[in-house]
Amino acid sequence: MGAHRLAPKRSRMTRVRAILAGGLVLGIGAAATLAAWTNNENATGTFGASTFNTQSSSSAGVWASNTTAPGVALVFNATAMSPTVSHFATLNVRTTAATNVAGNVTLTSSTPAGALAPVLEYRAVQVSAAATCTSTTFSSGSPLYVAGSSSTYIAVTAVPAVPVQAPIAAAGGEIRYCFDVRVQSTAASSYQGNTATVTWLFTATSVS
Repeated sequence: MGAHRLAPKRSRMTRVRAILAGGLVLGIGAAATLAAWTNNENATGTFGASTFNTQSSSSAGVWASNTTAPGVALVFNATAMSPTVSHFATLNVRTTAATNVAGNVTLTSSTPAGALAPVLEYRAVQVSAAATCTSTTFSSGSPLYVAGSSSTYIAVTAVPAVPVQAPIAAAGGEIRYCFDVRVQSTAASSYQGNTATVTWLFTATSVS
């Protein structure tokens, strides 16, 4: 009979625990849905590409963008060449007024054509924009050799294995190249009367 009196008490305790548990669950759910103040902050960057363009000219002084072969016509005055007699010509390179970064210029290829080409050889130096281009250009001062040396010439089919960089300034920076081309001392007489052309490619690259 005592056992029958305890049953209702256990039942009430069970209901209390269930209600408390339900209250806890409801309390957690209520806390998760509380409103909060929020604000956003935006940031925008503005970007622009640099400009790097070059032009070239010969001793004739006409500046142009010569991006395709044959390019500017160099003035060698070499229509009656003889072995070991040098002929000189200048090539000028400058950056355009809109250029806003400096760069480097390198001789990257030499492409000959014509029957006289196998016996032609050359050397080239980079000098100041106001320098003259004569035999003394290669022996006086401190010219930057970009092909050959003070005592050697290389074939017109070749460029140095390691290109020599010539710095050029932004916005009107100007440099000059001086070429010395001649017929090899060992050229056979059968080359007399023949002609050739040589196209040199210079590549200008911005430093940034």
